[in-house]
Amino acid sequence: MDTTLTTSQITSYRQNGYLAIENLLDASELATWRQAIDRAVDDTVSSNDSHHNQRDPDAYYSRVFVQCVNLWKTHDAVRELALDANLGRMAAELAGATGVRLYHDHALVKAPWANPTNFHVDNPMDPFYSPQSIMLWVALDDSTLQNGCLYFLPGSHESSRTDISGELGRAGIGDLIEDYPEWAGIEPQPVEVAAGAGIFISGMVAHAAGPNMTLAPRRAFALLYMPEDATFNGNKSALPDPVYQRLQVGDVIADDEHLPLLYSRGHE
Repeated sequence: MDTTLTTSQITSYRQNGYLAIENLLDASELATWRQAIDRAVDDTVSSNDSHHNQRDPDAYYSRVFVQCVNLWKTHDAVRELALDANLGRMAAELAGATGVRLYHDHALVKAPWANPTNFHVDNPMDPFYSPQSIMLWVALDDSTLQNGCLYFLPGSHESSRTDISGELGRAGIGDLIEDYPEWAGIEPQPVEVAAGAGIFISGMVAHAAGPNMTLAPRRAFALLYMPEDATFNGNKSALPDPVYQRLQVGDVIADDEHLPLLYSRGHE
């Protein structure tokens, strides 16, 4: 795994709000990630574990993708992948943060005939607000126009707001534009990548995904990072109960058990 970043890559991320890195994982690493995450997803879904959030089979959102959250807590093989300090360092460098904690992971599986994912912005739904929020989305399969690759509105992170998210699960893929009419002239950019690629995504950039119009699932695994100095805004979101229950608005969200510190310049 090559985790070095160039100045041009950092500049591109900050201008567009996302950065695709082909061949983040080599063939051997990709096989390891697939095996670990497939096993964790299968175990979680088959056991109806609380980390599996697709509860209502008739809901539109349940037909967007199967999502399993915080697999790093339940499966040691995923934990080893998710707590990679080098990936945390990349996220911090791109976001301009002094360090990052793992907020949570989630496996995202678009099954055959899965619905599109509507345009949305992530950070307004988080328990902290920060332009340094960032996610790494790793393609476990080739991600194409046919099977539901990601789309972005480049530069939208510069004007998105924390009071509007474009909540996931809305049936209208472009409903977010009603909230941001100034984005109506931004051409959505599809980002097709091969399996093993990684896409770093700002928590403030608008993004979506198409439907899966193939007979095979499109698998991805995402790692969501929070800056090490992030403060609580009152949203529970995916915070574990023990963390949420002790926080007051304005508190720094620091919990090494549930939100491990992956990288900090102060600890180098």
